[in-house]
Parts: sequence; C-alpha cells; structure tokens
Amino acid sequence: MRQCVRCGAEMEEDYTLTSGYGIVIRKGRFSEKPKAAVCPRCGEISLYVEDVEKLKK
Repeated sequence: MRQCVRCGAEMEEDYTLTSGYGIVIRKGRFSEKPKAAVCPRCGEISLYVEDVEKLKK
C-alpha cells in the first residue's frame, strides 16, 4: 500500500505508463519499466519500480 505524500490517502497502484514505445528507467545494468500509483482523493501521481531487489545487483 502506498500512501499519498500530499494528503495521506491510500493510493491506487499498478497503473502503467505509455508514451510511444513506453518509458524505461536505466542505470548501468539496471533496466525497469516504472509503474504509477494515483491518489483517488487529490490526484497526486507517484512513480515506482516494482522489483527493488534489481537495484541492489
């Protein structure tokens, strides 16, 4: 569960981003498609990476 940093409400998760071929976050060997969470109360959008363990490799 993600909590909105603006209003504290529970955010709705698992939204995907699309723009042409999609959005990918890369650094070195790490490459991951981000997901988005949306606050149903205030509309705040938060991007996150689902598999954080990949960052540690």
